[in-house]
Amino acid sequence: MRILVISGSRAKLPDPVYPLGAAIVATALSEEGHEIACFDALRHGRPEEALAQLLESFEPEVCLLSIRNIDDTAFPNAKNYFDDHERLAGVVKSWRRAPLILGGAGFSLMPQVFLDRLGADYGVVGEGEQVVVDLVDRLGRGERPARLSEGNRLVEGFLRADRELFDASWYYEHGGVANIQTKRGCALRCVYCTYPILEGHKSRGPRPEQIVDEMKEIAAGGIRHFFFVDAVFNQPEEHAALVCEEIIRSGLDVSITGYFAPTCKNPELPKLLRRAGCDAVEFGTDALSDPMLESLDKGFTVAEVLECAELYRRAGLEQCHNLIFGGPGETVATIDESLRRMDALAPKAVIVTLGLRVYPGTQLARLASADIGDGNQLEPIFYVEPGVCGYLLENAGAFVDQRPGWICPGLGKRYNSRYLSRLRERRKHKGVLWTLF
Repeated sequence: MRILVISGSRAKLPDPVYPLGAAIVATALSEEGHEIACFDALRHGRPEEALAQLLESFEPEVCLLSIRNIDDTAFPNAKNYFDDHERLAGVVKSWRRAPLILGGAGFSLMPQVFLDRLGADYGVVGEGEQVVVDLVDRLGRGERPARLSEGNRLVEGFLRADRELFDASWYYEHGGVANIQTKRGCALRCVYCTYPILEGHKSRGPRPEQIVDEMKEIAAGGIRHFFFVDAVFNQPEEHAALVCEEIIRSGLDVSITGYFAPTCKNPELPKLLRRAGCDAVEFGTDALSDPMLESLDKGFTVAEVLECAELYRRAGLEQCHNLIFGGPGETVATIDESLRRMDALAPKAVIVTLGLRVYPGTQLARLASADIGDGNQLEPIFYVEPGVCGYLLENAGAFVDQRPGWICPGLGKRYNSRYLSRLRERRKHKGVLWTLF
């Protein structure tokens, strides 16, 4: 069958992100013998017109639309991406010659809402590379499957994306890194997080040698900066150590980074990361106040964060810490505590988030339901502790302005496409942007 795979994301901040999920699904269909065309909405100034032209020339028998993000989660000036996806879906529906299947992480969080609002024919929830193949085959046989299908949680190695289906070199040129996933699942239980809903709590994935083999394939195309997009790369630490050891053993000359939990039970891991090519890490710290860490169910204490940060500093690794202000139970005192301790840590960069985006199925949705419902709608809903909401809106901008290297997406502080793209172009920089702050 002729199948059109559409990456609907047009988000460019902080960097364009290669549509890895869409590419994996397209690869799975291609390997089954289907004729594949891929459409990347981000690459077109007028994506609806370009999509309409491709529909006429390619004449697909099935169309898939990948919805990665619902919005940018940046309170108080959040950007909703629903309209972008609605327009693309509308082009396909107007064409009326192929069923439309929805999928992707954003879709999987609110599948019924997206199906109904976009008027799609089918949807795939969760990991789709196997179930989409089955769904397309059933449609090819003239069957009428259920409107929603659940993806299988794959245990063994994941399918490697054919990076040429979407232009990997363009994303490296404009985004500075190649995204790669070394495992799925997250054992942490942060109250706001959707990773356990999408991937479960159990870590699973390919063997380290398979991961490094994929990195070698990507590096052969001139790409040497990698971002591990696991929910948390260093959880469990044994996994991170094995991946680093395999990179070192292979002799692969690359730069690696990713999302990290600010804990370190293995004091040798930071040095091992450095030897494997890591020079910068992004910590999901969220607070430096024990009452807030407990409220957010982070699973670690301030003392553990400080000890971890020191171990990574000694290993020569630059650090970016994320801070969230306004979670359940936040007070002016806990805000001041986090600010004071972060100033003492003096990391290279700090990303400040105001409030918490509420997603259905999370602990936060249950905690906040009496005030703001379950969040099961496409217009973004945020939780901000009522006692500090006004204080944050009045003062958070000054927190950031007074501290070089701090950014706040919700307030547009050192965070806009012109500033960030010029920063990368001027320095001819590859890797994560915050290392330039």
